[in-house]
Amino acid sequence: MTLSLRLQKIAEYSGKCAVVADIGTDHALVPVYLIENGLFSHAYACDIGTLPLKRAEEYVKSRALTDKIDLILSNGLEKVPSDADVVIIAGMGGELIRDILQNDESHKAALFVLQPMTAADELREYLYLNGYSILDEDIVSEHSDTKLYSVMKVRKSGENREFSSLDILISPALQYKNSIEKTRYIEKLISTRKNIIQNLNNAKEINISYVEKLTNEIKELEGCL
Repeated sequence: MTLSLRLQKIAEYSGKCAVVADIGTDHALVPVYLIENGLFSHAYACDIGTLPLKRAEEYVKSRALTDKIDLILSNGLEKVPSDADVVIIAGMGGELIRDILQNDESHKAALFVLQPMTAADELREYLYLNGYSILDEDIVSEHSDTKLYSVMKVRKSGENREFSSLDILISPALQYKNSIEKTRYIEKLISTRKNIIQNLNNAKEINISYVEKLTNEIKELEGCL
């Protein structure tokens, strides 16, 4: 089977181990890929919705993998066994990923592969403040390069490290990479902030401190181009 570029990066960051848990699995594409390619011996395909889980069940059955992939109806990691070596949380907002991590007490030793659709900056800040290390991060593009996705490889280190405002926007692991996707990701962050500043300047009351914050972020981001 062939995965999209986004899912390929998630699979790449998952590596090779014994047990993987895919949270928000939808069609269970990644667990099936990891099992069929001999990268994991067992998988948990998990979703909070009965309909996505039904789709996943049908796909797992069609690939004759019901003995290797367990389907679990779960709110985040709530009902996921603690033996997962790798936990994938992808295809949802960064705030929701943050909440799932915050409410979990059983998977602290796992490697996490996180792919936020929105609010990646808020997710990074949460990780820094709560003892997680971003081991790697990359940007992938899809849909004729109109969509850019951040994918992070993360582990709980227990150490709260110092971080800068730039580290929240793009992690140190990403800052030193050189790719067209990274450049376009930064350019999009800059463009978004410029549009916000323009709208704020046209408002009746201007939040000067917020404009200054966005202006400083633009300068930091431009320094990474």
